[in-house]
Amino acid sequence: MLRYVIVRFVWIFIVLSIILSMNFVLVKLAPEYPPTEQNQAEIYYEQQFNRGYMTKYTENNIDAVRAMDNSELKEEGKVKFLNEKGIDQYTVYNPVPISDQYFIWAKGILTEWDWGRSTKVQFNIPVFEILKSRIPVTLRLNLIALFFYIPIGFGLGILAALRKNSITDNVISMSVMIFISIPSFVTMTFLLMIFGYGLEWVPTQFVSGQADFAKQVSSMILPVMGLSFGAIAGLTRFTRAELTEVLTSEFLLLARTKGLTKNQAVIRHAMRNSMVPLVPSIIGSFVSLLSGSVVIELIYGIPGTGRIFIRAITRGAYDFNLALGITAFYTIISLTAVLLVDLSYGIVDPRIRMGAKK
Repeated sequence: MLRYVIVRFVWIFIVLSIILSMNFVLVKLAPEYPPTEQNQAEIYYEQQFNRGYMTKYTENNIDAVRAMDNSELKEEGKVKFLNEKGIDQYTVYNPVPISDQYFIWAKGILTEWDWGRSTKVQFNIPVFEILKSRIPVTLRLNLIALFFYIPIGFGLGILAALRKNSITDNVISMSVMIFISIPSFVTMTFLLMIFGYGLEWVPTQFVSGQADFAKQVSSMILPVMGLSFGAIAGLTRFTRAELTEVLTSEFLLLARTKGLTKNQAVIRHAMRNSMVPLVPSIIGSFVSLLSGSVVIELIYGIPGTGRIFIRAITRGAYDFNLALGITAFYTIISLTAVLLVDLSYGIVDPRIRMGAKK
């Protein structure tokens, strides 16, 4: 088992490297939007030069300066200034090849844990500093939703399976089909309109961490509900399907013929066997919750990673350092969830051994 875990961690590192490398190349090929303000542009270009992403030279030829003023001569990046004689000049910045930029970027992460600095969202602030304050908010929101929907989804799925083809089962199945078809951001919008603006029971925007505990709790209600309804529907449907299949299996009928009551057969055998595919699905659903929370954070004003990710990839406000940092966060969560899914099989059913030889 230990050897299997080590091998999987190595593969996680390899896959993470490939994904981030591809993202780096793609974002570097996309149009760049440097700051428009003079002082911020100077800082931005100088940062790029100091990191080795750009080269620079001073253009003091009068004709070339005039051509740049009239946009007749286009350069990748330029900053205008007056020299000591009061004559207009330009510092011209040109990017080095993407391959060189990539190795500089990778070396900065591996040796100094340097993900660069934000160029738009929070100008000149290190990317990791921005994420440190926002990752806990996103994780807290999604973990609360996870622990909220698990017992409800299990309970409704078990109830529907034990009362198969009854009115209760039909009502649950109909509700499941409705909520599983509605995107989480649509559900969130309706909840916000009804309970936030209509009834005014809860805040219409996420409150800051400086607010009192009661207000913080009340502001978590709507986003947790928005994330949970679809997840509850999915878990309910999956639980019902798995438990129904186990309840009609031959080994359970054999257990009943040996004298076990229905409740004993269900608790001792049916529930345990149906848990084998259910537990991994719960771990995997955490990734789906994270993806759904991206838009919900934007709707409800939650200061998490999803909200700034949307801002970082907005046209005209492109912040590639921050976009890459957030992509790394979501990728690490997803790959770790895949590993936990595989390990959970052996935890739920000890007969399963990961990486065992035949």
